Amino acid sequence: MNSFDDAYRTVDGYFGEQPEKILVTHLPDLNMDRPVLDIGSGQGRHALYLAGSGFTVDALDPSGVAVDQVARAAVERSLPVRAIQSTFQDVAGADGNYGTILAFGLIPLLSRPEIEALSAMVASTLAPRGLVFITAFGTWDPAYPRHASRWHAVGPNSFRGPRGDLRTYLEPGELTRLFSGFVVVASWEGLCPEHRHGMGPVERHGLAETVLRR
Repeated sequence: MNSFDDAYRTVDGYFGEQPEKILVTHLPDLNMDRPVLDIGSGQGRHALYLAGSGFTVDALDPSGVAVDQVARAAVERSLPVRAIQSTFQDVAGADGNYGTILAFGLIPLLSRPEIEALSAMVASTLAPRGLVFITAFGTWDPAYPRHASRWHAVGPNSFRGPRGDLRTYLEPGELTRLFSGFVVVASWEGLCPEHRHGMGPVERHGLAETVLRR
């Protein structure tokens, strides 16, 4: 069972209902002639938004619950979304196929080797002049000191909890360095607004976000 299955079953829009503002802002810059790859699509807030804006979307998520929810919503709304239970490591045979790749909220859940693999996968899969949207947690995140002191270190600023949960944090400026072969279109680092997931505690993340062009 995926770790988010129960959350997705019990809460609609666990990570929010609306797409990230950075995606909405850059919507006119996206190539409508090529499909979008939404990695870690969750309950589909980005995939469904883009499909409703005229894009064809492949929505990948390891959670079967999330994939079923996205597939059902796409059918109900007659939207061109292909919901796939998968991870980015399984993407193959799509060299240069995608005009846009989304990786919102993915990096904090990856190990350092997996982040390197993600960077390589994006480089090989994104079409020329294509855009990639990425967010990550930074070492300025309020939760960082707690994870650093209580969880087991498994890599630079990367920690595993007692239940196997993984959190990886990036240093200031590190997100764009990890994707150094791309042109930076937009980049921001800071504290995001307070929010909560379902009935969970109020949170505020130290966030790094960027838009890159191949």
